[in-house]
Amino acid sequence: MTLREVALAAAEASLPVDVAGTLIAEGALVLERLESRRIRSAAALLDRAAGRSRATQALSAASADYLRALSCRTWRRNQPELDLPLRLLERIGGRADALLVRTELLEGAIRWELAALLSGRTMSCWASETALAGFSRAA
Repeated sequence: MTLREVALAAAEASLPVDVAGTLIAEGALVLERLESRRIRSAAALLDRAAGRSRATQALSAASADYLRALSCRTWRRNQPELDLPLRLLERIGGRADALLVRTELLEGAIRWELAALLSGRTMSCWASETALAGFSRAA
């Protein structure tokens, strides 16, 4: 069962289930989109970029709290439900199980989410810009 797999991955990463599920699904969507555009080694490219990420602007209080919680893996709550954000549900459509089963993406997706936060973008936007920048340098 997918929820059980996500819950196990979340517990191992010290994250709430909904945060882990959101990151796994968004990470899977990001890789799916980049690979469909023939970006080679997309995960490795994003990992390298995430390792070099720095804050480019002041973070809002909410973003700073999220960054701190994600970095330190400290959460005030741990709900057992898997509630994904509407912005993500609209993109997933009926493929939630196929995306959420990719629990191996969680640690990478955490790094990508942190890099996105530092740049003031969503993971999807940050990943697209990173891949385009990497692709243009390689060309």
